[in-house]
Amino acid sequence: MATGALDRLLLGVFISAGLVLGWLNARLTWMSIVRITDAETPSKQKLALSSAARLLILTGLSILVAILTRPNGIGIFFGLALFQIVMVVQTVVPEVKGLRQQS
Repeated sequence: MATGALDRLLLGVFISAGLVLGWLNARLTWMSIVRITDAETPSKQKLALSSAARLLILTGLSILVAILTRPNGIGIFFGLALFQIVMVVQTVVPEVKGLRQQS
């Protein structure tokens, strides 16, 4: 909505798409970790290959969208970055609260 007020509605659409891609990456990461650790013989190599393949596809798709839909397509990277910031804050805040309670 904020980008619509700036007459850049497509930028907002691509920021939202970046948020969705970030969420999809997080879900796929979770499912991959669960699948690999539930295996009889968990392998760090399988986890590394799974992560590399997922990130390669995500990066390639993001770059392709950004190039094909210039200048608004850059919003997909803003959405991905925003998702990462939100994930870090969600992880750090409970830890900081726990450290304060221990002190």
